[in-house]
Parts: sequence; C-alpha cells; structure tokens
Amino acid sequence: MLKFQLFRIKVYPSGQGLLFDKTKKPHQIILEAIQSLPETGPEKRIGWHLGNISKIDENGLYFRIGRTTKARREVYEDGNFLDKEAEEAPYTHVVLDIPMEVCAIAKKTKLSLSTKGIANQLIRLFASSETAKYYGVEFEIDWLKDPEDLITHIQQAYAISRFSMTFSRPNPFDAEEDIIRPFSEFIKEAKAEKGKAQVEGENLKPQILEDITRSAAATGNDASARLQIDETQKPTIIHLHDNPVFIQHDDVSDNEQKRTLLNKVRIVYEKVRGKLSGG
Repeated sequence: MLKFQLFRIKVYPSGQGLLFDKTKKPHQIILEAIQSLPETGPEKRIGWHLGNISKIDENGLYFRIGRTTKARREVYEDGNFLDKEAEEAPYTHVVLDIPMEVCAIAKKTKLSLSTKGIANQLIRLFASSETAKYYGVEFEIDWLKDPEDLITHIQQAYAISRFSMTFSRPNPFDAEEDIIRPFSEFIKEAKAEKGKAQVEGENLKPQILEDITRSAAATGNDASARLQIDETQKPTIIHLHDNPVFIQHDDVSDNEQKRTLLNKVRIVYEKVRGKLSGG
C-alpha cells in the first residue's frame, strides 16, 4: 500500500521575471519544467532527477522523482574480492493534475524521512530547470491541509474569540478565492512573500471563518482559531496545520491504477475547497 501526500505547486514571477508578459500559463510552465528532465547535483556523488513521465489523461501526468548515489562496494567476482563503484537510484511516484497545480507524492523513507522533504527536492529541480530561467519564475510548494477538523470545532464552538490565517502571493488558479485575495494583493504590492492576519472579538461569525479556513487549506496556507467548546471550558487553540492530507492507494503499475489515483486526488482536493458535497 502506497501513502501519498497532497501538495500545491505555485508559480510566481521572480524579481527579474516577466511571467505574465509571456504566452504560457503557470500550469503550462510547470509542465515544461517537468518535461525538461531537470537534475541537481549530477556532478557530485548524490543527484536528484525526474523520469518516467507519462500522460494519464488530458490534464493528468505521472512521473517519478529519485536520487542517484554513487558508493564503493565490496564484491566477489571470479574468485576475487573487489572494490567496485555502484550506483543506487531509489525513486518514488508522483501524479499531477496540471491545471489545478495539485500533486500527490508517495512516501519513501529511503529518499527522505518526510514526504515534505521529497517535495522540497522537487521544487529544487524545478528551480534549476532552463524553464525557470527562460520565464524568470520561482516555484513554491506547500502541503495541503484537511480543513474538516478545524471547521467542525468552529461550527460547534460556544464562542470564538480569535482567528488568524497566513496568506501568500496571488496565484492565477486561486483567482476565485475572493476572501483572501485582498491580502494576497497586498503581499504582491509590498514585494513580500508571505503574511499573517488576525482578528479578535467576543464571538466571531463562524460562517466567514469556515470560508477562510477552506481557502487557506486549498492554497497551502494556514489558519487557527481560539475557541471555547462550551461555556464552562477554557479557550483552546485549534490549528489547521495539524492535519495534512493523505491518500492510500494500492499500486500505480498501470495507467488505469494511475487514473484511479488521480481521480481520488481530484475528489479530495475539491472537497478541501468545499466544491463537492460532503466537504
């Protein structure tokens, strides 16, 4: 059984970049970066690479990310003990919905103790690509959060006295997320990368906090609420970041299995955004 963690990939113009003066959309730039097969550290004993790229459907892509390591090993050949240099290349699986900029990465402790560590290497690969240099862009990746626990606490709380959220630069795919859009535009105009907003009151309105929580979860940002479960209990703080999004899947050895996984990713992501019933 494979355990996949979900991430959002974002593309921003760099300080010198002219991303929005180009004809390519951000998700097309992500695709180009993958197809260019970027690599990091190949001149050293450890290098990271992409490979095994294949289309799942019109908007879906499968590929692998892995690390090559050169090491000397003691071997026995033809009656002799020898020291030989051998190369290992552990890898893991990635599926990507290209327009949504959402990917699922399979956990592989031989590559990194956390799946987030593998995701960071993926962004390093994108940043090293000729695509990044040509379009003058920066890539960012954030792990998705499951908003349901925080939303349930918000809905059932006796009172909510404080709510905070983080926000980042505006991303074209998230244009419809109007609640946090003004904050994102402020980040852009201030030439910043991230920010945080906090509101306080005797009893904040739950519905608006639910909407903001979903927006934060879907864009890879964070949120938290200080609330009372009932009148007698002391306030407690519940964080969105305590709930990463995972999907269990049997195998991805053929295209049908890859398609099934990708459909799971799409359904889960739409639920995070609150676009499907049950979310």
